[in-house]
Formats: sequence, structure tokens, C-alpha cells
Amino acid sequence: MKQAVALLRDERGNLTIFVLTIFFFMVLVVFTVLFNISAIFACKEAAANSAEQASLAATGILYDEVENAIHAYDLSIERLIDPVFIWPLVEEAMSSLQAAHPDWAASEVRFAAIDQVLLAALPVTPQLEVYIWAGLDRASQKVPGVVSGILASNKSTLQGSSIKMFDGEDRIEVKTSVRYESQRFGLAFMPEHAEPIYQTGKSRPIGFVKATSWGQQPSVTLGSN
Repeated sequence: MKQAVALLRDERGNLTIFVLTIFFFMVLVVFTVLFNISAIFACKEAAANSAEQASLAATGILYDEVENAIHAYDLSIERLIDPVFIWPLVEEAMSSLQAAHPDWAASEVRFAAIDQVLLAALPVTPQLEVYIWAGLDRASQKVPGVVSGILASNKSTLQGSSIKMFDGEDRIEVKTSVRYESQRFGLAFMPEHAEPIYQTGKSRPIGFVKATSWGQQPSVTLGSN
């Protein structure tokens, strides 16, 4: 009788160990699946943030170069014959926009003012477009290096990343990825998976572009060398 009771206790003990083993195994499986799902979302967010930062930086470069082009136009010798200056009009537009939108950032006020003035001036000032084209060309040469630096600092994958000036909405588009690699946590039966998670960041619409003949340029692929 005592042997039977002891045997029953042993069996119950073994069953308890077996159930606990299965329980912790299932917990590990569920944890692994949830961990990998969360890692995918983390990679998407990292890639999206990186692309957004890069597109914002590219926008700043573009408007800086366009501003330089406007100053070059205003200082050109032709203004002695035709003294129509563009930057004073931009400054007036900036004052008006700042008063109308006090919550706007200084950069947004400047961008909007440049758009507003160039949209009105370019159609009636063909020579101005020559200067603006030169500014756009300089910007298109600078942007890839700056974008590459931002993507690299954010640990994005340069290989396969691209820049487009401009998309169908006249925005600067930056596409990049962060590499995702699944984790198995010792579960050999779980599949291994790795792939780049791509996301796209876009700038504000570059309003004045529609008043130029610049048009959409081919995408520039980064990290191709």
C-alpha cells in the first residue's frame, strides 16, 4: 500500500514537472513571436524617422540654395537696367506670414514666403528662372551627401536607399530601410528571417517648383558603389 502511494506521488510529481515544462515552453514560444513582431515595428519606426529627418534636411538645403540664387539675381549687373529685386519681396512676405501664422516655425515662414514670391515672379521673369535652376542644381548635388550622413548616423541601410527630387506632389522623397533579423532564443524550430524594412519620408510641398521647368528628376540611389 505504501509503495502504491509513493508511486502515485511520483507520478503526480512527474506530471507536474511535465506540465510546468510545457507551460514554460509555450511561454517562450509566445515571447519569441511577440518579440519579433515588436522588432518589426521598431525597425519600421526607426526607418520612418530616419527618412523623415533626411527629407527635412534636404528641404533646408534646397531653400538655402534657392535663397542664394535669389541674392545672386538681385546682385546681378542686369538689375542696374531692370531694378526689380526679389529678396525684398520675400522679406515682405515673411513679415505678413509671421503676423498671420505666429505659431509657424521661422523656417516654415521662410519656405512659404519664398514659394509665394517665386510663384508670382517666375512666370513673368524668365531670367530669374536661370538663377533658380542654378540653385536647384547646386542643391541636387549637395543633398545626397547630407542625406547619406543622416541615414548612416541613424544606422539606416544606405544600400538601396534613394532620393527623389521631386515626386508627383513636388515633395522631396527619401526612401530608406533598417535591417530586421528575427531572434529564435534557442528555439531551433523557429524560422530564421532577415530583410530590410523600407519606409519613406517626404518633405513639405516645394511650392515654387511648379512655376519652373525643372520637372521630376530620376531617383538617386545611395550606397550603390
